[in-house]
Amino acid sequence: MQRILLRAIAIFATAVAGSALAAGLSPIQVQSGLGQPFSAEVELQGLTADDMLTAQTRIASREEYEKAGVPMISVIHSMRVSIVERAKDKWFLKLTSSAPVNEPAITLMVEFSWRGGRILQKYPVLLDPPKV
Repeated sequence: MQRILLRAIAIFATAVAGSALAAGLSPIQVQSGLGQPFSAEVELQGLTADDMLTAQTRIASREEYEKAGVPMISVIHSMRVSIVERAKDKWFLKLTSSAPVNEPAITLMVEFSWRGGRILQKYPVLLDPPKV
């Protein structure tokens, strides 16, 4: 009986670890320019619809920025992150700001968590002037 229980625990641990290792955030795709409200997307990879039931996302805390040695400029406080489903099991993080971004270079730190794990991803972003 104990052998069966140990085997079941090992299988469960492997499944959870495999799920966490397969999950990831793609590179950021910026859709806005310098002097405009920020708009960008990040594709979620390796997650299932079940994973998304417990998914949460946010901009990292001030403490996490400090720990990483990354400046948290004021416009980052107006950033919002939401989870958007584009097609069946194709999920994206949508990053937006209410205020225009006037800094040509910013670093965003995004936290994504779900039942199977947590990812803290740092995204250096260079903003070009908007195309006219």
